[in-house]
Amino acid sequence: MLRIVIVDDEVLIREGLSRMIEKESGLFRVVGQFPDGKDVLDSLPGLEVDVVITDIRMPIVDGLDLIKQLKAARPHVRSILMSGFTEFNYAREAIRASAVDYLLKPINKEQLFELLYQLDEEHQSSLEKEALSRKRLLHSCFLSESPLPYLSEDTGLPLSCYATFVQKGGSLEAAAGRIQQHPELVCDWVSVQERMLAWVFYFPEAPGHKQLDRIARLLGGAEEQSEEETAVHIGFSRIHNGTAELRASYEEAMRACDLGLYSDSALYYADGYAGEAFGDIVEAEDAVSGMNLAEQLQLLHIPAVLECVRQGFERLKEQRAGTGTIVRVCSQLEDMACREVQEYREIRSKEARARLETQLRACMSFSGMEECFVEVFRSALEKVYGLRSEMGGKAVEIVKRWIAEHYSEHAELNTLAAMVYLTPSYLSKLFKQETGLTLTEYITDVRLKNAKRLLRTETNMKVHQIGAEVGYADPAYFNKLFKKVVGVTPNEYKKWK
Repeated sequence: MLRIVIVDDEVLIREGLSRMIEKESGLFRVVGQFPDGKDVLDSLPGLEVDVVITDIRMPIVDGLDLIKQLKAARPHVRSILMSGFTEFNYAREAIRASAVDYLLKPINKEQLFELLYQLDEEHQSSLEKEALSRKRLLHSCFLSESPLPYLSEDTGLPLSCYATFVQKGGSLEAAAGRIQQHPELVCDWVSVQERMLAWVFYFPEAPGHKQLDRIARLLGGAEEQSEEETAVHIGFSRIHNGTAELRASYEEAMRACDLGLYSDSALYYADGYAGEAFGDIVEAEDAVSGMNLAEQLQLLHIPAVLECVRQGFERLKEQRAGTGTIVRVCSQLEDMACREVQEYREIRSKEARARLETQLRACMSFSGMEECFVEVFRSALEKVYGLRSEMGGKAVEIVKRWIAEHYSEHAELNTLAAMVYLTPSYLSKLFKQETGLTLTEYITDVRLKNAKRLLRTETNMKVHQIGAEVGYADPAYFNKLFKKVVGVTPNEYKKWK
């Protein structure tokens, strides 16, 4: 819609022109009629105008002076000069002062509307470009680590101050529809994640809390809420000025919106002051400190692991942690599981973890976030447990086969355990149960059996060479161990056989 001001010292001309313009189209709205340029300039602080149609001859501030001062104060305002004088000097000076056109009285209706429709198209195109530029700015400020390089630091905002609103859940389309029914509200919006929008409402002067509260209720559909409708959370910031404060206003609104996690109401809304009620837990170790979670993960004692996690969530709840903190803690818990349980890393791919984060951020309650994470965590650990149980029956045979093929190599318990997806302590226990020997005893037995075979069959090999061949580089240690187990030295065994 093109907002038009008419300036002429003849009242009949002003009123006649105004009626003619507003009758032509809903695209045009006359927002002011003034008898002199001075009255226009005096009204500028609170006057929103796109086009000024002004006579040249006026007693105090004439049309030429008016458009010159408008150009300095409001560069975007377009001007149309009208006069009964046809001298070219007037027209030339008007063009220099950036008037759009020069119309002769009496005004030609077709010429005027051709010009106004052209200006409306240009105005709409300009508004779209400005809105796109602001959306890019908001996206950068809200979602990027730092403003994008192609955005100017002094990117203009449409009005002098603003408040940011974050809406989570509910019908985002319905919220947009309700806002469109109030053309007096000037705003931009960007999608910040699935089922979440950030709105920025602009104001010519700082609004009261009641006005902000009204906008929050409008976004949330307070008049339309019923028991069956899905939850919606609205958080809004304090009043801010300038692009430098956009990020701070968004964080205030997000913190206030996050408080809805702890509310049982279908519609929850809070302001930036309420958002200060948050505590913050930065590390997962803080949430589960003193619970031996790492040890329980190593033992794969799932009930104990889940109890640690539940207690950690209780601490988060006591802190009234926000969504970002909860998501970060959940990610750190999975990092811990990856460190302590080798198979967890294979089961929980990067894509699966990214999907979990999306699911967590979409949850509308703290309990929902807790249940979502615990269910995924439990499922992954149970898969590991099932894999280990399946491998348990084959584990000893796999290890024995590896030892038979690599008995001369140094074998670490951790490496052998990882090979069969078991903890080192469990592999040791299982191996002892099935063979009657510890792993060290079994490896020693295999090595010495091969040493005796070589002593019998490889008559050209020296004793120290045979010791090195089966894994004992130190001849003295080989001789001592062989005699302790077999009862004679390797040389005596070789001669005897």
